[in-house]
Amino acid sequence: MESSMKIANHRFVDYWFGRSKDVGDAIPPPRFIVMHYTAGGDAAGSRDYMMLSPTQKQKRLGARKPVYASAHLVVGRKGETWQIVPFNYKARHAGVSSWKGMNNLNLYSIGIEIANYGWLDKQPNGKYSRPGQTPEFSVEQIIVDQMPGSSRELKGWEIYPQAQIEQVERLTQALLDYYPSIVDIVRHQDISPNRKFDPGPAFPMERIRSLLHERRSRGDDTDTDTPAHLYVTTTTLNIRGGAGIGFEKLTFSPLPPDTRLTVINEQDDWSFVRLVDTPENTGWVYNKYLALA
Repeated sequence: MESSMKIANHRFVDYWFGRSKDVGDAIPPPRFIVMHYTAGGDAAGSRDYMMLSPTQKQKRLGARKPVYASAHLVVGRKGETWQIVPFNYKARHAGVSSWKGMNNLNLYSIGIEIANYGWLDKQPNGKYSRPGQTPEFSVEQIIVDQMPGSSRELKGWEIYPQAQIEQVERLTQALLDYYPSIVDIVRHQDISPNRKFDPGPAFPMERIRSLLHERRSRGDDTDTDTPAHLYVTTTTLNIRGGAGIGFEKLTFSPLPPDTRLTVINEQDDWSFVRLVDTPENTGWVYNKYLALA
């Protein structure tokens, strides 16, 4: 599958863009795409909320502290799409999170918020809702499945419309085409288990993840890995989550001498690399300690 959507300067060309006031610093090329649901109804309302500054959200909610919540993309039930954070800047969508040896995935991922109410309780009339928070759904509009995590309680889950799923699929494909650095597509519930439950069991995660499998089967993951980009480490070398010593060391750090790797991207004196023998492992290393193989 190839996407006709265009990305330029870390923004979708053909979709509405408005920069949120809840944006962090610049981040390295993304390693992950994280899928979320909004837990609400109107997608435009979720977009507008995430456009607010942390102190504006604090005031609206009457919270004790500033509220940090934003994402790169918001997708409505009919497929309408808004981008509110450039893909090379941190959106605050993941919170406390970890995946594949990396913590704080806000620093390494693109967040997609998908309009959906999420989990629903069965009511005495046989319909499903969260009273005072959602409309009522008939059994034809939901699936019944367990809560993710440890509770395993049965809940109703709003079904994602086909137009919405197809749009998420197209957006994901475009991101995979533009960012060869992406190595996985995950759910919020995967990276924050027992704390988050989105996008829930109604979301067709395997259908979306199959796009990554297709890219690997085509060999697109290694388009930049030509012999001219093959290097080895000249000493024991730390590999980090970003371009600088301020970023955390990854769980497979340090790399031993003579580790073979390919350079995917460069930033100042740092290179974003993929390990040849374990290509699922990527990260940033200091250029001084690399030599052509």
